[in-house]
Amino acid sequence: MPGRKPRRPPASATGPRGPGMHPDRAQPVRSTANSAKVEVLGAQDAQIREIRPGAAAPSDTVISATRDAGGPGALDSDAEGASGGGAEHQDARVLAFPEPPVRRRRRYALAGTGIAAALLAVLFFVVFFSPALVLKNLRVEGNTLMTTPEAEAALAPLLGTPLALVSDSDAGALLADRPEVESVKVTAVPPSDLVVTVTERVPVAVLQNGSEFLLIDEEGRQLKSVGERGQAALPLIDGGTEAVNSSVFPTVTAVLAALPPNVLGMLDHASAQTVDSVELKLTGGQTVFWGSAEANAAKARALEALLLMPPADPPVSVFDVSTPNRPVTR
Repeated sequence: MPGRKPRRPPASATGPRGPGMHPDRAQPVRSTANSAKVEVLGAQDAQIREIRPGAAAPSDTVISATRDAGGPGALDSDAEGASGGGAEHQDARVLAFPEPPVRRRRRYALAGTGIAAALLAVLFFVVFFSPALVLKNLRVEGNTLMTTPEAEAALAPLLGTPLALVSDSDAGALLADRPEVESVKVTAVPPSDLVVTVTERVPVAVLQNGSEFLLIDEEGRQLKSVGERGQAALPLIDGGTEAVNSSVFPTVTAVLAALPPNVLGMLDHASAQTVDSVELKLTGGQTVFWGSAEANAAKARALEALLLMPPADPPVSVFDVSTPNRPVTR
């Protein structure tokens, strides 16, 4: 209206204008009646209490922060609020993250390795030191020239040794002075038995030495002695023990070694004037002309076939196998 002064807004409705604010928009003025009140309760606990006008003290909203004495930087936050006249507390929970698969596998691997090592240690002790697995019984096989009591007596030092520690070389060393033994193989039979398999050298002829007869192999090695000629079903090589020094001795023994056992047992003598004139005598009195030591295998087959033929009339006195593909009988 003309002549009236404009109303000024009350001082409580105006306030200072800040930058960026609309010039016509009033800013609220804070007073002590509606201001927040902050209370510091102690060095360990701090609470921020907001007091609003007209609100009862017990229902005030309190935001508290607690510093855990367990270490710097560890905070425990609690929020307390009023609802229906009561206070509800929510406890802070620590999330447990699952163990990484790599670390879990590494832990399992270490545990498995430790268990395996312990089991191996126990097994090692049982095998090598337990008295339950020591050698108590010996069994010898494959021996014909050497008697079983002789073999057991020679192998007796092995008794009481852990089975796992007995090797072929151990048994072979104990039988090294036996000329008839070529090789030895041992087989452990838990808990306390050992089988010793002996491979003997093969005798092919007999040499007479005074009143005894010596069984020899292809190399002239003396394997065993017998008291009577009939105890050795092998051909006798004339010349006694000195025959091994003859130039034809290797030729004769090579021929005898090529013969099968059944034919070798049918021979009585073997001799040779030269390396190309080997002759054999059968126990029935027949003569076998062998010739040289060439093609021994073929000659041995030819002679075996001739001896298996039915008796002829008149009886055969000479078997000539010097040419094995055309043997001759006379």
